[in-house]
Amino acid sequence: MVATILRVLGTETSVNNTGSVLGNAKLVRVYNQNGSDVLVTVTNAAAAVTGTVTVKAGTVEYIAKAPTDSISAATACKMVAVGF
Repeated sequence: MVATILRVLGTETSVNNTGSVLGNAKLVRVYNQNGSDVLVTVTNAAAAVTGTVTVKAGTVEYIAKAPTDSISAATACKMVAVGF
């Protein structure tokens, strides 16, 4: 397994369907700790959906977004702003 060097830029928090800009993060680590897949949505400052992705149960994904974009999850997932 290859090690990943990760710079943590905030405190991990549970994010649900209300969404968060996560401190104006540009890159977000999403951990789906749930037992089922979860749909994650990114919306812009005008509340228009710019993209969605399904995060498999028990996995981590990294999502790039604009600082003012909000990120939300259909079922609460752990999220934190990061950098590499």
